[in-house]
Amino acid sequence: MLQAIRTRAGGIIVKVLFGLLILSFGFWGIYTRSPFFQDKNSPDTVVASVGDRDIRADAVQAALEPALERLRAQLGGNIDPAQVKQLGVLDAIVDQMIDRSLLDQEVAHLRLDLSDDVVRGAITSNPAFVGPDGKFNRAQFNQVLQMNRLTEDGLVARLRQEIPRGDLLQALTAGVRVPRPVIDVVYRYRNETRVADIVAVPLSAAGAVAAPSEDALNKFYEAHPDMFRAAEYRGFTVATLTADAVSGDLKVSDDQLKTAYEERKNDFDLPEQRQVQQILAPSEDKAKAAETALAGGQDFQTVASTIAGQDPSTTDLGMVKQDDLPKELAEPAFSLPLNKPSEPIKTQLGWHILRVVKIEPPHTPSFDQAKEQLTKDLVHEAAAERLERIGTEADDALAGGASLADVAKKYGLTLTTIDNTDIGGRDLDGKPIVLPVDMKAVLKAAFDANENETSRVTGIEDGAIFAVHVDKVIAPRVKPLPEVKERVAAAWQAEQKKEAVKKTADAVAAAVSGGTPLAKAAGDQKLTMTTTPPLARRPDASAPVPAAVVVKLFAAKTGDIVTADDAAGAYVAQLKEIKVPDTVPDDQAKALSSELGNAARYDMVGELTAALKKRFPVTVHRDALDKML
Repeated sequence: MLQAIRTRAGGIIVKVLFGLLILSFGFWGIYTRSPFFQDKNSPDTVVASVGDRDIRADAVQAALEPALERLRAQLGGNIDPAQVKQLGVLDAIVDQMIDRSLLDQEVAHLRLDLSDDVVRGAITSNPAFVGPDGKFNRAQFNQVLQMNRLTEDGLVARLRQEIPRGDLLQALTAGVRVPRPVIDVVYRYRNETRVADIVAVPLSAAGAVAAPSEDALNKFYEAHPDMFRAAEYRGFTVATLTADAVSGDLKVSDDQLKTAYEERKNDFDLPEQRQVQQILAPSEDKAKAAETALAGGQDFQTVASTIAGQDPSTTDLGMVKQDDLPKELAEPAFSLPLNKPSEPIKTQLGWHILRVVKIEPPHTPSFDQAKEQLTKDLVHEAAAERLERIGTEADDALAGGASLADVAKKYGLTLTTIDNTDIGGRDLDGKPIVLPVDMKAVLKAAFDANENETSRVTGIEDGAIFAVHVDKVIAPRVKPLPEVKERVAAAWQAEQKKEAVKKTADAVAAAVSGGTPLAKAAGDQKLTMTTTPPLARRPDASAPVPAAVVVKLFAAKTGDIVTADDAAGAYVAQLKEIKVPDTVPDDQAKALSSELGNAARYDMVGELTAALKKRFPVTVHRDALDKML
């Protein structure tokens, strides 16, 4: 049966499923649910129904939090749960759970049974549970499950769902292949380039524009009210409390510290560190010359300066852990003996020669060494618990009708009043406002609530809670003409310049259409024609030609004239040449085959789930889902 599961695991869909299973280790059980989620996340709250099965809020929340952790890791920062909802992540999680439920019910309908041997094989061959000897390691298995707050029965139950689901998808998609002619056509389409002669008409070519008349000024102002509209402003009072503010009287006993030290000893383990020096040479020849000089006994620092031309201040990398170094350098650096230069190592940065001058072996700090950090950690945790309790009680008080001022006084929150601000955090004079906690979260709450309404207590990532009362709302308005007269005049003049250069571009294009060569038509307008390099179909920010021109060139035929404009001016271009790749490189064909094949398989799975929705009707309870965050 082990061979059976290995065979099944060969398919792309099953690989994806097992990949997700493995990746999810290390994310399960990371979070502690926020105290500010109320009964809306009760296990009894149904957010979607699939056939005769329900998807409940607690299951959605459990799936959402690991996704949130992964998103934070990828983006390298804190992500507010409400932002995740706005980005559509919450809906995507629910959609995935619906699809899984559809597949599970189809598996049950087809009676796809799974033997114990297959489950056992899936576990024993899972890389997460394999020891250094390449065999299943029971101790490692138990440790991984414990770290991720998962029981063996829980893992088995999960596999009993995942494997049949993967088998069903594998049966559907295993035979999907994209024909080579299709691959060739797509490759040539994507990699086609075009060359054009182009004339740019910058705004400066329009020359100076006289000030508008009063009549022109009034007409422009009336025709473009949105250009002179003031944003919505709000005045609000925010009550805040931080974990630091509630931690002043918290004490930790030695017994608590000693217990915590024993429980968390592994967290204090310090890996081996090494002081590493490097010579970074710009070429292989320089690196070999440096290697020869070092072998001849020359000083490392001198070789770095005289041969590699390196700034002396950049040779010492300091004390580093293996994870601190790029992969290409980490292994050599941590296998070198003291004071022996490495062979030249090539990376994207150049050629490196490393030397280790100091080694600190891995060690675990003693209790006395860890005591200060432990104290900070325990006080912080106790403060977070106290803040959580205060937040819950304050939230209940607000829900019961208490005013924000009374709640702040009772629970020690600090009140801050903002007279007016826009959603960007600037007042009527354009000056930035100052808030005691995360501005983005507070402004979002202030602009989500109605006038004379108080928000719920909200916890934020920097260890604080807050609630907002909206004191007033200043609706958006069009500023009176006298207030924005200079802006109106400048906008009118800018428009006149744009119209002038567009007319010039149109005149050049008309001349070319009449038989005049583009270079001469440009010269007649005191403009210059240039020839573009080959232009890609999908230009990036560094493209030498504006995207508006490129789009039109790829819709043109050889010899056609196109015009376009942007904020910098106007353009006239004549398509000169279309270059289509003659051949498709094998490596590109292979990568494209994989990409298009995956897309086709994805589409097939989408068609399957769409069909299953007819057999197992799906209802999303939008009101319950909208209250999730």
